[in-house]
Amino acid sequence: MRGEPPPDDGRRRYWKFGWFDLSALPQIGKMDYQPKGGASRMFAEGRFRGEHLEVFPAVKASHILRPMGYCVYCLRDKDGAGNVLKLTSEHIIPEFFGAGLELPDASCADCQKVTSKFENSIAREMFDPIRKSFSLVGKNGTLKKTNFPLDIGRETSKHEFIHLVHFPTILVMPSLYPASSYSRRAINADDPFNFRMYNINADAAVLKRYALDSFSSQSIDMVRFAQMIAKIAHVYGTYHFDSGTFVPTLSGFLRSDYPPGTAVTGHFEHVGCLLHTPDNPSNNLHEIEVGKIDWNGETLQAVRVRLFASCEMPSYYVTIGRSSA
Repeated sequence: MRGEPPPDDGRRRYWKFGWFDLSALPQIGKMDYQPKGGASRMFAEGRFRGEHLEVFPAVKASHILRPMGYCVYCLRDKDGAGNVLKLTSEHIIPEFFGAGLELPDASCADCQKVTSKFENSIAREMFDPIRKSFSLVGKNGTLKKTNFPLDIGRETSKHEFIHLVHFPTILVMPSLYPASSYSRRAINADDPFNFRMYNINADAAVLKRYALDSFSSQSIDMVRFAQMIAKIAHVYGTYHFDSGTFVPTLSGFLRSDYPPGTAVTGHFEHVGCLLHTPDNPSNNLHEIEVGKIDWNGETLQAVRVRLFASCEMPSYYVTIGRSSA
């Protein structure tokens, strides 16, 4: 488990998992997690109570929700001069994940510029090979790329290009500690708990034909990854609960641009995993569940986001607001 060389304060924004012994690869078609063993600090954490589950099948199905009529991020429907804002649709889960749930009239141009930047960055840097291998249908159909950079570096990235037929595609997603909004974890903590990995087609024997004896997963920008998960939760939660019933806590985070390489803290304040709440087996590609988290005498509006549920990836629990009552 690697991050980029940390700055003086020890914080890491980018993480990846490296296989330096190919015999340790998960079996093809199976999920594994790393690192194993050793002592990990566990935190007291909140309890999630689900109220409504939205599931996404492996085959993309389009569904349009009722229009919002205002931007779900800045909450405006007019500009500073009183003119009605032009609003565009938001896909609850980014469309590049093969999801077709759409919320009309839900984003202004200013906010969409920021959210599309971190979504496109995550799609390209973290999920392109997975999208191609699973033939996920996005806005323009399936991904047209046929070659992807394979990271054979360790602390720093070093790339070789391998044709998709032999590209070792492994879906890797971080399991996180509980967010500080529903645990006693420090607000500026930024390290993951571990990584879950689902081997789509990585074969050690094939890699040896290329004289490769090690490689790393795609690098994960934890800040933009947290923004993407938070965005899914915020948009669907705002639709489900109605923004008038709670005070949003994620708007500032989602409307902020964090350029690559800049130091950021607090991105896991509202995004994390409940380590005492196991994930159930699922046949769904993705899942969103709205509900509440009880923590420290307070009840918080929350959303569970689980991407690639059928591959046993983790659920992320996101606190999106506090009751306005």
